[in-house]
Amino acid sequence: MRLPRATVLVGALMLLLTTVPATLRGQEGCEAIAPGNDLTRSLTVGGMRITYITNPHFLCEGGVEIWADSAEAFPDRGYSHLIGDVRYVESQRELRADDARYFTNEGRLQAEGNLTIVDAEQGSSIQNGSLVYLLQTRFRDVAEMTVVTGADGERPIAILTPPPPGPDSTSALSDSTEASETQLVVQPPAPDDLSGEAGPSPEPKAYRVVGDRIFLLGTGYFTASGDVEIEQDSLLAFADSAEYDAEGTGLLLAGDARVVGNEYDLVGRTITMSAPGSASSRIHARRAARLEGDDLLLTSAQIFLFLENDQLDRLVATPIVGPAAINADSLDHERPEATVQDFVLTADSLEVRAPDQRVERVFASGSARSVSEAGDSLTVDLLPEIARTDWLEGDTVIVNFTEIGPAPSAPGDAGEDRRLEVDDIIAIGRARSLYRLAPSDSLARPGVDPPAVHYVVGSEIRIQMENRQIQGMQVAGQTQGVHLEPLQRRPPMDSTLVTDSLSISDTTGVVVDTLGAIADTTRGRAPGTWKELEIPDRVRFTIGSSPVPSPDAPMRPRTETQPWKRPWIQ
Repeated sequence: MRLPRATVLVGALMLLLTTVPATLRGQEGCEAIAPGNDLTRSLTVGGMRITYITNPHFLCEGGVEIWADSAEAFPDRGYSHLIGDVRYVESQRELRADDARYFTNEGRLQAEGNLTIVDAEQGSSIQNGSLVYLLQTRFRDVAEMTVVTGADGERPIAILTPPPPGPDSTSALSDSTEASETQLVVQPPAPDDLSGEAGPSPEPKAYRVVGDRIFLLGTGYFTASGDVEIEQDSLLAFADSAEYDAEGTGLLLAGDARVVGNEYDLVGRTITMSAPGSASSRIHARRAARLEGDDLLLTSAQIFLFLENDQLDRLVATPIVGPAAINADSLDHERPEATVQDFVLTADSLEVRAPDQRVERVFASGSARSVSEAGDSLTVDLLPEIARTDWLEGDTVIVNFTEIGPAPSAPGDAGEDRRLEVDDIIAIGRARSLYRLAPSDSLARPGVDPPAVHYVVGSEIRIQMENRQIQGMQVAGQTQGVHLEPLQRRPPMDSTLVTDSLSISDTTGVVVDTLGAIADTTRGRAPGTWKELEIPDRVRFTIGSSPVPSPDAPMRPRTETQPWKRPWIQ
């Protein structure tokens, strides 16, 4: 990260350490100029020489100017102090502070109070906080700068512009996670320009970093800690700490990391942003990774986001380690799960194609399973677990989506009324599917009576959808299947065929059939004798005052019923 230089300021402070009242000219390439330098005096206190300057104003080589309300130097201690409205200006760089100190022997510059450092040439700046700047010296190879929250409680804010990406930064998108047991291979997208001529590198985009402490090393490295907030163009990031290395992994967020884009919200224990500022970049979330968008919810051990011109283009989700790893915990083994509309997909790995941040296709590979939650109205308590949802399984499951609704009114308009729907679902390799249908029985009540169940097995199954309903199925290879219909519901009882017991005055003559029996009139037994008959139908009849009527007595009405018309009293 390129930062303001303070070399000339240090030279001016060195001037204070060697200044005597007789002259302020020609020391270390700086000279005192008007207006300013109202009073200069030097005195010795306790054997220590001290130089005081009121309203110091210096002009140094390269057009550098330095102002302050006052200054004091302690040459014997190698220490100088600028007090009040300190200002250092050169070309495109400027430092302002209420107080600045320089320690010669250590090569350390400190500044605080309304601190502002601006490097317009490099597009970098620091605001607020207290600054400690360790300059590059014979005993320090690289300059270091640390800014912490100041006495006023204001947290430092740094605007840091990365150096331009190298020629291979867009293609070298690998890190240590790709060597895991999942053998994930992530290929960079093919360039649009096939002419063989590389286009100009895009201008790097600046980071706005806020934290309790910001540390900068050299020209391409910084860290931030303490409720870190980072903003880059339309992207926001949050973490307990952050680390940026232009020549390494890019930007690393650690501890409750979160990245918020235009159409997604990504969280994880750690998040790495590779190739920042490039036309093609990548974001990698590890451990308890979760991505939430308008049309998609994705959870996994790790999630990769690939962006094109700051727009989400595709996603890849896998476990961090394979099932054979013995030193990993459940977060490393977590399998990907994606919820798109009413479908939940799980597999060993998932890839989501989302050009222009619109989900277009989902590839689920390795023990893939797609479950639909759209048919909840067909779910009843008596269904077994296997039939409580509609599902499709295979070695690979592909779900294709389409957008329906009014077309965008203008180019680039996303069309807010457009919605995502499933076009078809394809299972390849050891495919099997179960889905439920409304039963053919017209008397069945949805949500109360069980649905029909259709189960099929094949080498490849394709289910066509429309308006979230199954419109057709195609099965390839050796096919087996079964279609099950629930038992038909009994139609309501026809009361006109049942004798109303309330209309019979002699209730003692009513026979109640509770044992599936009828009167035995074929044998000369005592009146009132009954015989059990093992027949499916039951007969109800009424008799007069005598249990066994005489042959000459008129026949009473008799009604026979079918199995589903059983009007006997229970």
